[in-house]
Amino acid sequence: MRLTFLLLCAGSVTAFGQANTPPPDFVERASQWMISTDPAKRQAAYRSWLQLGPGTMEAYEKALRSTLKYHDQKIDKLSRGEGASNPYEAHDAIFSELETERERVMTLIRTDWKKDEKEIAMLREEMEGLTKLHGKVNKLASANTSSFDTALDASVQGMCEITRELERFDPQAESKQLDDEQLESKLVSGHIHGAHLVKLRKRLQVTRDAITRLDEATKANKEGGRWIDGGMREFSVVLNRERDICGLAPLRLEEKLSDAAKGHSADMARLGFFAHESPVPDKKSPWDRATLAGFAGNASGENIFMGSTNFQSAYDGWFGSDGHRFIMFADGPNVLGLGISGIHWTLMTGRKN
Repeated sequence: MRLTFLLLCAGSVTAFGQANTPPPDFVERASQWMISTDPAKRQAAYRSWLQLGPGTMEAYEKALRSTLKYHDQKIDKLSRGEGASNPYEAHDAIFSELETERERVMTLIRTDWKKDEKEIAMLREEMEGLTKLHGKVNKLASANTSSFDTALDASVQGMCEITRELERFDPQAESKQLDDEQLESKLVSGHIHGAHLVKLRKRLQVTRDAITRLDEATKANKEGGRWIDGGMREFSVVLNRERDICGLAPLRLEEKLSDAAKGHSADMARLGFFAHESPVPDKKSPWDRATLAGFAGNASGENIFMGSTNFQSAYDGWFGSDGHRFIMFADGPNVLGLGISGIHWTLMTGRKN
């Protein structure tokens, strides 16, 4: 109630409910508070008007409708970028281009090029172009939009609050049949620029969520436990970065699936074979090995590589091999198993709840 008291004092009101016209200084201060980005000030303004009494309700209704018009026009100005650039619009233009390019490049990534070196080189060039576009989108999404968000939210919430206040003057108001969430949805959807801004903000949030998911997966793969060695960690960074660029969710290293992969790499190095089918009893197939290791999920794919201890060599080798690339860029898995034994590498993908 303190804000209400201050507003009443600022308006020099000495008698409530007697005069039909409230003091001009009160109206001016109340009008300023009703368009404030501070919700507490807006609520204080509404309460202060009501405390003036029934004699000023006609003036209050007029003030409400004037403020509703202000919020409507404020949203229009925000959409047009008047006073401050529209960060949602800037992001959306590049985001739309990224979505189109992702679809095109993913078709190429999931095409069987028969390991043709020229086609694989083409894929790398396409990924480089997509990486640059992705970087622009992330930079725009990482910009500070707090002032723009505050202004938009204040006007949207202000419209909702005033619509509720106007219900006092219209017992049959349609808004009375709606809860607060439904009311906001109706008001926003009915405002051309407001609906557009909310849509663009949701698209910007998609990019921010993707950035957060990648950061969280990177941290988890870095700090997951002593069983994660340097090669596993570095490989996961490269793979998840390129999956993110393509719009795919990052994969988290999973201990049991990695145990299965490590076991297979060690068996290949020890027994001198290079194949998905193992001569070791009970470990014939990748699925046998995942089950034997205690993986509590569905294993979905396996890649093997031989020839280098370097994680980038393993990644490049699989990227250049169509079937292996398909496994790395599948959209179903959410966990990754990696096992390294000297120059032998095994990658396993799977899904775990």
